[in-house]
Formats: sequence, C-alpha cells, structure tokens
Amino acid sequence: MVIFGAGASYDSCPTYPPGMASPNEEAYRPPLAKDLFENRTLFIQALEQFPQCKPIVPRLRDPEVRTGRVSIEQRLQEISDESRGYAPALRELAAVRCYLQLAIAECGNHWGSVTRGITNQLSLLREIDRTVGDGQEVCLVTFNYDTILEGALVKFGLRIERMEDYIEQPRFRLFKLHGSVTWAQQVNIHLPQNINPTSAHAVLHHLIEHSHEVQFSPNYLLCNCNHQAVVRGCPVFPAIAVPVERKQVFQCPQYMIEALTALLPRVSKILIVGWRATEQHFLKLLNRHLGPDTAMAIVAGTQAEVTEVKSRMTLALPDRTLRFILGAEGFSRFTLDRGLEQFLSHSD
Repeated sequence: MVIFGAGASYDSCPTYPPGMASPNEEAYRPPLAKDLFENRTLFIQALEQFPQCKPIVPRLRDPEVRTGRVSIEQRLQEISDESRGYAPALRELAAVRCYLQLAIAECGNHWGSVTRGITNQLSLLREIDRTVGDGQEVCLVTFNYDTILEGALVKFGLRIERMEDYIEQPRFRLFKLHGSVTWAQQVNIHLPQNINPTSAHAVLHHLIEHSHEVQFSPNYLLCNCNHQAVVRGCPVFPAIAVPVERKQVFQCPQYMIEALTALLPRVSKILIVGWRATEQHFLKLLNRHLGPDTAMAIVAGTQAEVTEVKSRMTLALPDRTLRFILGAEGFSRFTLDRGLEQFLSHSD
C-alpha cells in the first residue's frame, strides 16, 4: 500500500523539485495544507468566485499557520466548532469546499502544463509494476484532491470513466479518502425557479447560502471539475473534505471504505509519501484492520518530518510489529535514488 499526502503532490515533478522552478512555475505548484489559502494570483481568483469564505481567510493566512506552528486543520476546526452557534460559519465552510475544488483544479491544470506528465507518481507506479509480482494487488490511498495519480494510472491502462473504476482494476486500486476535484455529491434541495440550473455559479451560490438546508445524498458522481452544479439533472456539490482537525467521516462512497477495509489485512508493506499521519479516523481504520506485521518506508520533506511520522505511526498502531525499513527526504530524491527498489526488494 502507498499512502499519499499533500507532500507527494507538492514534490511531484522531478524536473522541478521544490525550490528549483521559476516563480511563474512555482505559482502553480500543488500546495501543502498550510498554503491552501496563500496569496497566489490563481487562489485570489478562486476566492473572488466564492467570497463567502473571505471573512475567515485572514485566520487561514496567519503567520502561525504559514510557518506550521498552528495547523490549518486546527484553524478550520475552530471555525467548524463556531458553526454550531453561528450560522454564517456554515456558509463559510461550504464556500471553502467550492473554493478548494476550483483552486486545486485550476492549479492542477496549470501544473500539468509544467510537468508535461513527467511525475514522480508515474515513476513510482512503473517501479511497482516492474518489481511487484504479477497477480499482487497494489492499494493506493491518497488524501489529495488533485488528479495527478489518475493521470499516471492512465499509462497502466486504468481509465476512470465511472466511480467504480477506482477500485475495480486488477492491479492498482485507488482510494481517494478526502474527495476529488472531479467528484460531486448529489444533494437534496429544491432549486427555485429564478435559479438557472445550467449556471454552475448560480447553483453553487444558492447551495452555499442555503447550506443549513442542504441534505447530502450518499451518491457520488464523476463530473467536469469546471462545471460542477447540476449533473444528470440533479443538483450536486463538490465532493471535497474540508481539512478539519477532528474528521469523523471520509469523503468518498461507502463501498470504497468497505473495499479498503477488506484489503488491509493482506497489506504487508506500506510506503508513506508526503503524508503527516495526522488523520485520526484513517489511523483508527488501520489499527482495526491492518495485519500484525508490516514493513514501512517514509518519504517526507525533512528527516525531522520522517521521525515525526514514524512516531505517530508507532503510537497509532501500538499492537503491531512495525518494521521501518528506511526514511527518505523528498519524493524526487527518493525516486532518483531508487529508494522504492530498495524497499520493495527488502525481504519480508
């Protein structure tokens, strides 16, 4: 199993690892969580589309957040807690979902033009495909909203044309636990006659303003990330999880969680790429279903971050035998140094 966090998308291009791109190219680099609301032109334009979240943006751009001393998840959790007694906070959080969908989709489109499809994700999947024996399933778990992994999987014959395609392929199964820029969730709400159902902007703003009335269906749909509003005649909302500290549910179809739960007992090796291991609901799922003996490799931006992730995994899985095979700094460096080959070839 490979677990991808924001750091995997941030350091997804070996041609332009962090700090090596031009300012114009850096403007489109997929952001780390702490930078989701940074003052980029592209993100400012997305905010203009959903001004309902502007009142909370200063709290999300606080230097305490930008430097990592306070997590953005903590700040958004504070706002979520405020929503229990302050109705505008519900609208702000609904607008955040729409903002994230638009900002990350646009960022991904531009970043794809920068990378030209040459990504560490593609190299990683090739090495797995080359090294892991035929007939062995590979479980890919991502907390990212972007479609970098989908783009890489196309090279291996996996084309996503319906939601079930994510988990029904015989080789690679992809689980997007916090949603995707190309997913929408059907909602149960009546649109008034003065709302044009073909106008994504009008429909989304109506749903934001009436977020306290919106009831979410368990139905998830694939959709064009630039025209989310009505799919197959039904109002929909971006299927994006707001990154709060105390997540209780996953932003994906229930059958995906059931399929992942069935696979976990058979997982023998876990590669963690750019994931901080702070999603407690996922860690609890691992603790309930992972086998007793697992080898792990951790790829993070710095050695200190590798140590932090190792500590969190050890605490989260107290009854497991975890064998940490290696830790590496940076996805690009890990790929170029053939770290995956070393990890996969290590005897169980």
